Amino acid sequence: MITTKSKDTDYLTEFTDGVHVAACDAPSRHGGQDAGFTPFSLLEASLAGCMNITLRVFARTHDIDLEFVETTVTLKPGEGGYTFEYSIKLPEGLSDKDRKRLIAARKGCPIHGLLGQPLSFELKEE
Repeated sequence: MITTKSKDTDYLTEFTDGVHVAACDAPSRHGGQDAGFTPFSLLEASLAGCMNITLRVFARTHDIDLEFVETTVTLKPGEGGYTFEYSIKLPEGLSDKDRKRLIAARKGCPIHGLLGQPLSFELKEE
C-alpha cells in the first residue's frame, strides 16, 4: 500500500509504503517544480525495475553469470491507447542460449503480467 501526502509546494507530493519515502511532482510546464518523479515516470520505473529484478533473480536461480542488467521503459501514447516500449541491455559474453532465456524471462515480471491484464478502479470510502 502506498500513501501520498501533498506538500506546501504546488503539486509536490510525498509518497511512502510505511518504510521508504520519496516524492513526485508535476513537470514545470504543468505548474510543478520538477522536484520529484512524475507519476508517469513512476509507472515506467515500476515496470523497468520489476523486469530488472526478475532477470537478476532468474539468472541467479539458473546459474547464469550476470554482471548487470539495464532496462529502459518509455510509455508512449498512441491512437488506440498507450504502449510500454522497452529495451533490455545485457552484458557482452553471454551465450546466445542464456541471452534468449533471460529475454524470455522478462515475461515473469509480475508488473509486466499485471499491466497486460484488464484493470479496474474502485473508490474506497473512508
